[in-house]
Amino acid sequence: MDITKYQKAADEILDRLINAMRGGRAEIHPQSLICAVGALAGYSCQKDVRVMFMKKNGLSEDKVFTIMTDKQGRKFYFGDLINEPLVNEKYSVWSMIGGAVKQHGGKLPDVNDIFRYISYTVGGENFGKPRACEVGDDMGIYLKQLWLPLNEIASRYAEDGELHIIYGIALQKAVYAAGKQMDVTEAARIAMESAVSMSKVDYNSYCK
Repeated sequence: MDITKYQKAADEILDRLINAMRGGRAEIHPQSLICAVGALAGYSCQKDVRVMFMKKNGLSEDKVFTIMTDKQGRKFYFGDLINEPLVNEKYSVWSMIGGAVKQHGGKLPDVNDIFRYISYTVGGENFGKPRACEVGDDMGIYLKQLWLPLNEIASRYAEDGELHIIYGIALQKAVYAAGKQMDVTEAARIAMESAVSMSKVDYNSYCK
């Protein structure tokens, strides 16, 4: 893994995203940025698991994930394999967020509370909406608008199973920047709630 190459990819993604979200304004809303990058980082964890265990090893979807379907027919994916790039690995999304918090000398939010909240809201009207967030949108809006164009960039750089590292680096930079304008613990919580929620969704049914 070439971390310098991945940092370059993360910078390219952030530049493209910030320019798109700014819309001619001088500044970008910090919570909007961390929500958007968090959604991409979370979903990339699921995509990496699909590549490593379904595409490479030929496992079926039901062997890789625990699958839940809501009343609208939307599928949601759970399981330890998603949690590895999301929380447990050295370069997990959570680890990257933690790096930004540490740079500010802040305190990490309770990640177990974040997972409980996401599990509680799956399939309901509050799913995909980080608590106490000024954005107020479902994070699926960001995923629908941004995944395909920005993942073209990430895919040019990433080795198989490592998309989440690129998006994690981008999220670390976004949380660090947000921490200059708001409480960094709150920024980290919002980013991780966005990431965890979008790691669970089926893109085709959730973002249609």
